[in-house]
Amino acid sequence: MFNKYSKGMYEYARYNIIRTGVFAASMYAVSAALYITGYITTKSNKNLLTIVAVLGILPASKMLISFIMNARVKSVDLKQKEEFDQFGNKLTSLYHLYFTSYDKNYYLVHSIVTEDSFIAYTNDTNFDEKKFEEHLEKHMKIDGISNVLIKVFKNKDNYINRLSQLTKEEHKPNDKFLDLILNITL
Repeated sequence: MFNKYSKGMYEYARYNIIRTGVFAASMYAVSAALYITGYITTKSNKNLLTIVAVLGILPASKMLISFIMNARVKSVDLKQKEEFDQFGNKLTSLYHLYFTSYDKNYYLVHSIVTEDSFIAYTNDTNFDEKKFEEHLEKHMKIDGISNVLIKVFKNKDNYINRLSQLTKEEHKPNDKFLDLILNITL
């Protein structure tokens, strides 16, 4: 609705942090203004504007939580972006994917979606590839998606070598899987 950039674009992570922060602050300011207005006009907090102000805190708090979660996503520096972008014209490229689960959160710096694979790079040394695969496969099963190879690289040079191998052929993205990825990430 108010997104200038779509999820998966390089600029999205930073823009979304700013957007959710501004919305959260605005919503809290409106609730505070309503409460103060009601208190000044009636000399009591027992009025309709107090109820509206308190109810306005609920969506403001939800937006604040969204801001906090989005602030956890660290942006890739421009040098790394240029390294990954050299493969972008032949492959469907996604940046800053942050997956949340009940047990653990998973951050992928860059990833590629092809018709039969999901290849990604993370700079998180504690990344649990097996649990991440289980998490994705659970969502794939719900959406009726099968036969997608999931591979996460922790070594950037190995990841770039794999991308260069993939660019030797033309690849189209698996649209259903791509939609799933974008729906389950921050």
